[in-house]
Amino acid sequence: MKRIRRNISPLILSGVGIWMLVNQNASMLILGIAIAALSGIGIVLAATDKETSKTGKGVHIGLNGIFAAAGALLAISPGILQKYLKYLMGGFAIIYSLLVLRRMIKNKYQKGFIIAECVPVLLGAALMLVPMGEEICAPAAGGVLAATGIITLIGNLFGKKKEDEKRMAHENG
Repeated sequence: MKRIRRNISPLILSGVGIWMLVNQNASMLILGIAIAALSGIGIVLAATDKETSKTGKGVHIGLNGIFAAAGALLAISPGILQKYLKYLMGGFAIIYSLLVLRRMIKNKYQKGFIIAECVPVLLGAALMLVPMGEEICAPAAGGVLAATGIITLIGNLFGKKKEDEKRMAHENG
């Protein structure tokens, strides 16, 4: 069940990113609904996670709440946030990846997957800092979101050390 819970958000994130890449005239309504839904799922998962401390839950719920509100605002009135889309998507990728990175370090994932999780942080920063026109912004943001979701999904599926490897490492040393 925990593995399924950990993979819902990256799957949705990858789907939204790929949709933004394929659909050059991405509908801000659908994008806003997807961001709000993804953040809503994040709130529910954070609230029901029994292993996270109360402070960690508060941070996760607060950040997801901010992005849920931004997603709802984007869906209701797309003109307001469209010019800030690259900052919204870049910030989302950075914060999401940092939270995943924190979990990976805490749970002792393999180093290669921890390093790979730094890539979306850099991509999010590049999205925010590189000047670009509005016509390229949605596909660029889509690429960053798709990369973030796919890298996180691969790390979730293959990055955790197997119990046998942990036991052998403990016995050897």
